[in-house]
Amino acid sequence: MTLKECLLRTCWQEVGADLFRLFPEYIEHLPSLQLAYDELVQTKPDNTNTRITIGRYHANSELSFYIVGFSDDSPKGFSLKFTSWQKWLSSNIESWVQEQYSYSEIVAICLNDMVWAGFSSDQVLAFRREFIHHENCLWAIYAYEEAIQSSEPNLIKRQQRTNEFNEALNLYDIDYVVSFDDESSEFIKARREMEVQIYCLGETETDYAVYCAKVSELRENFRLQWSEPSSKRSSAH
Repeated sequence: MTLKECLLRTCWQEVGADLFRLFPEYIEHLPSLQLAYDELVQTKPDNTNTRITIGRYHANSELSFYIVGFSDDSPKGFSLKFTSWQKWLSSNIESWVQEQYSYSEIVAICLNDMVWAGFSSDQVLAFRREFIHHENCLWAIYAYEEAIQSSEPNLIKRQQRTNEFNEALNLYDIDYVVSFDDESSEFIKARREMEVQIYCLGETETDYAVYCAKVSELRENFRLQWSEPSSKRSSAH
C-alpha cells in the first residue's frame, strides 16, 4: 500500500486527533497541518520505487518517531524530509508498519515529518534549495541535529539518523569529504558506494568504537583514492 492509498482511507478528523495525541506540542499548528493534509489529498503521486519504514526514538525523548526511506536497489536508508510530496505519496508503506499502526496514525506520523521544513510541498522544496542562505534555517538544522542526539541513546543509530538528515540536505562531514561543483559522475558514484558501506556497518556493527574505526578507514581510503573530485578515475594504483 502506498502512502496515498493509506491517506485516502482516512479523514482529517482522524488524522488530526492522532497528531494531537502523538505530537501534542504542535497543537498550535493543527490548522496549517490541515491545509497540508488537504494538499496531499489533491496531489497526484509520482512513480517511485521507494518504501517507507517508521521507527521510534527513546521513550519520553524530544523526538518521538523517525522515518526512513529505502529504494529497492539499495540497502541504504535515507530521509524523505526534503523531497517532493509527490514522491512521498507514491512510496510504499512496509507491511509490518501497516500491522503496527492504523492508517490515520501512519498518515499523522508521515505528515509530521513532511512539514518539518514547510506546510506545503513548494515551501519544503524552497527550504531545500535556499536554506544555506538563511541563518534561521541553519539554526533550525542545528537544533534538529541536537534533538536527534538527545533522542537516540544508541550511538551508532544516532549517527545513522544524523547522516540521513544531513545527506538529504547534501551536507557532508567536511573532515572526510567536501562537495564540489565539478564532481565527476565517477566520484559521485564512489562516494555513494562508500555511504552504502557505512550505512550497512551501522546495521550490523554493535560496538561503537569498532564502528568508528571502520568508518574512519573507509573515509580515509576514499580520500586517498579521490584526491581530485573532478577526475574521471580514482587516483589509487
